[in-house]
Amino acid sequence: MNIRILLLGVVAASCLGCVNQQLSQRSNALEYLYSAGTEARAATAVKIQTPVRVGLAFAPTGSTTRETFTENQKQELLQRLATKFATRKGIESIEIIPGNYINPKGGFDELDRLRASFRINQIVLLSYDQVQFSESGGLSLTYWVTYGAGAYIVKGEKNETRTMMDAVIYDIPSRTMLFHAVGQSSIKGSSTLMGLTQAMRERSTAGFSQATDDLITNLDTRFTSFVASIKEDTVTVEATPAIPAWNPTGNSASSLPTATVPPLTSTAPPKVMGGSGATNPVELVLLLGAAAGLGSRKHWARCSKRQ
Repeated sequence: MNIRILLLGVVAASCLGCVNQQLSQRSNALEYLYSAGTEARAATAVKIQTPVRVGLAFAPTGSTTRETFTENQKQELLQRLATKFATRKGIESIEIIPGNYINPKGGFDELDRLRASFRINQIVLLSYDQVQFSESGGLSLTYWVTYGAGAYIVKGEKNETRTMMDAVIYDIPSRTMLFHAVGQSSIKGSSTLMGLTQAMRERSTAGFSQATDDLITNLDTRFTSFVASIKEDTVTVEATPAIPAWNPTGNSASSLPTATVPPLTSTAPPKVMGGSGATNPVELVLLLGAAAGLGSRKHWARCSKRQ
């Protein structure tokens, strides 16, 4: 009977092959500004009073789910951006705006209030899109079922973290986007089954940090070009296309101003099993492994008594 339980656990692990999970967290400045959509705008000349007073903030997520990207992390990254550009020619001051001042769908009406409160005329809104994908290898699961220790010592959990940060710079009085820049990061690694959650959290933090470094470099280049284009406190802004209304029942109809990070794909996408008594594949393997381990201990106990 014990051998049967052990074989059942091994077969279950082999049949499952790989158990995949995908985590994502995102925010989008265009959903914040144009929740009702907007019409296309022709190229226009915008009056810019220099040096500029700029606000710096993250666009809200609009999600009720708890994210691993905390407000403290966001404020630290905003501070890095502010420190980098605070001494640049053409910038008088940079105000970091706390997250509780930015509300989902607040839009330009909220920016007008922020303009009055923080005495700013332009704002940098940061968006992000992070996807984490992990794949539990058959070796890791089989080793865990057979010996029980694999979850702690076998690094069979392959994972990847892809992060994109996007900064859009708006002139608040004219409600016009002046320019934007993007930063990206990709981190691959592996971990044990029991250490997967901690590893994913650490790589999420590292992904945002690396994407911010890349964003700073690209934003610096775009800012230099923007300042050079200002003639007599006036800059010509390119035409922008119409933006559809955000669809709250699904994905946003709008997208970030640049190509997003390619989605992670899997030949065997995870299937969520819900409801009372439902068991997902990982839980099934762990239960079988526990049963196998219990049966194995009883077997060795009987053998010891016979000796």
